[in-house]
Order: sequence, then structure tokens, then C-alpha cells
Amino acid sequence: MDNIADIPSAYPLLNSRQDNARTLISVLVIMAFLASLSLVFALSAKRLKNNWQDELGKSATVQLMIDNSEMKDLKIDTAIALLKEEYPKASVSVIEDGTAKALLKPWLGSVDLPDDLPIPTLISLEFESSNIVSLDHLKSKLSDEGIIAEIDDHSRWSDQISQTGRGLLASALAILALIFLACAAVSAFATQAALSAQRDVIRVLVQVGAADNFITKLFIGQAGKRGLISGCIGVILGGIISFIAHLKQKGETALLPELTMNWTDVIWLILLALLIGLICAVSAGITASRLLRQEHRRS
Repeated sequence: MDNIADIPSAYPLLNSRQDNARTLISVLVIMAFLASLSLVFALSAKRLKNNWQDELGKSATVQLMIDNSEMKDLKIDTAIALLKEEYPKASVSVIEDGTAKALLKPWLGSVDLPDDLPIPTLISLEFESSNIVSLDHLKSKLSDEGIIAEIDDHSRWSDQISQTGRGLLASALAILALIFLACAAVSAFATQAALSAQRDVIRVLVQVGAADNFITKLFIGQAGKRGLISGCIGVILGGIISFIAHLKQKGETALLPELTMNWTDVIWLILLALLIGLICAVSAGITASRLLRQEHRRS
């Protein structure tokens, strides 16, 4: 054997059957599957947070405290006229009393509310773009017209949604990081087991002049191929499950309609499969290089 690099590819130097390749691939497929679901959930949670914040930023609610029922219609018309004057491009509409009472059910339950129950009149403001202007001045202007009002620009809800969204995103990314660490650990363990099981092959390679870099590249190529194959299978399975969930929610009235798969997620899933293959290859390379150095020191 004059040149170790001339060995035909039909006769691989590393026997994949000796290190339980099928079991290893099965484990990596499961990890890739879980990683793909975590990734889709993270992307969906981010979309949901952004969409809800955008919708809240484009809306506000004005509560009119009207005690005199005889003056109610007049004060509502006055408030609407003032709001349209301040924001001519905004959509201004009065929320019906029945809808306003329905908003109280989460707190009061499904009991029948009396007709004379003093419920504030709600006026909805819908802007063309996210509202970045403070609405506090409206309260004083309405007060000048003899109208007691409270202005809710939904900033409190937006902050809570943002905080919840960041928590969900951080949790999903933490799960992804743990899965990546597990992939690296599995690849390192498999490399160590392969080096131990194929010690005779490694010894022959060294005797014929193969450098450590050459042997390390063999393990890098083997682990990278396994990781890529496993990553693709797991990602495809995760993508199918996510797509089925997307179709199911699309055909029904979903509570969280944005927690579904988007076509842009496919790009991220492809990158995820490549990343899993890269992690396995790097982990195998580091492990093989370290073990070979230890073997040289012992000899």
C-alpha cells in the first residue's frame, strides 16, 4: 500500500456496523425531530408576539363615564367628533353595550347583568400604523367638553405580551441548545466507541504512515454524514407534523392562529439539519484528535 489516500471508496476504512450506526442514527433522528419542533415553536411564538404587538399598537380604547343617560348620546357624539378631529385618518367606532357586557364575563361569569348596570361607553380607535404618539392629551380635551374619560393605549397589554413572547422564545432556544449539546455528546461517545472497537484498524493506518489528521478526517466525515442524514430525517418528520398542525388550525378557528408553520420556516429547518451534521462532525473531530494524542503519549 503505497498511498493510503488511494484506497477505493468501496472499501471504507471505518466499519459502520461495528459501532451500532443504526442505533446512533435513530437517537440523532429523535433529537433532530425534537429540535425541529422547538425551532418551529420559537419562530411561531415570535410571529405571534410581533403580530399581537402590531395590532395593539394600531388600536386604543376610550372609556366614557356617563352618569346622565339623557346626555349620553350627546356626549358620545361630542367625543366621536373630537376624536375624528384629532385623528382624521383613524377609524372611530362605538362598541355596542352587548359587546361591552360580554367583556365582563371573564370576571363576572355568565350571570345575566341588569340593564341598568352602569357600564362605561367604549369607543374603539383603529390607526393606520402603530400608534407612537401619546394619547394622554385626549383625556384633558374630553374633560374640557365635560366628559370624564379614560384612555387605554394598550401599552400595558403590549408589554405583557412582549415579556411572555421573550420567555417563550428563550425557552425554545434553551431547549435547542440542550439538544445541540446532546448531539455533540452522542457523537463524541460514538467516536470514542468506534476508536476503541477499531483499534486494530487505526494501528494499521498508523503503521503505514497515516497521520493523525487523516484518521481524524475519517471520523469527521463519518460523523458528519450520519448527523446530516439523521438531521434531514428528523427535520422532515418535524416539518410534516408542523404542517399537519398548520392545516388543522387553518381549517378551524384557532385560539393562537400564528402558532403554525410558515413557508419561511423551511429555510430555518434546512439550516437546522445542516447544523446538526456540522455539530456531529466537529464533536467527532475534537474527540478523535484528543484520543489519538492520548494514545501517542501512552505509547
